[in-house]
Amino acid sequence: MVKYVYVEEAWRALRAAYEELEWFGKTGDPALLRDAAEKGWLAVVKAIEELLRAYGVEAKTYREKRDALKKLGLRDLVRSFAAMSQLLHVDCYHDGMCDEQYVREYLKDVEDILDEVRRRLQRLRGL
Repeated sequence: MVKYVYVEEAWRALRAAYEELEWFGKTGDPALLRDAAEKGWLAVVKAIEELLRAYGVEAKTYREKRDALKKLGLRDLVRSFAAMSQLLHVDCYHDGMCDEQYVREYLKDVEDILDEVRRRLQRLRGL
């Protein structure tokens, strides 16, 4: 069985994001909301890193990852990657422009991205 270390890390980050979101609901601490969003973004980054590694691509920066996805013809993931960067990382984590429902909605999108990456990895590796 093939082990996807970064994908496993991505799912752990997403679970942690949901836990932080629940704590935010109990405490109202805005730092928890921002941290939940950032963990969601981390989940996307780790999943994309795993997929790129499966293609033999080592990309360190945001731009390298985005450009590699584009070069591989994975336009849907380019869009998803860029959207989550803006919505979770910039708008919510850095600018604080989000609420609980906003983060919850986009964490669901993160789940969808992780599922898509998993499907692509399975097809790529013939599983």
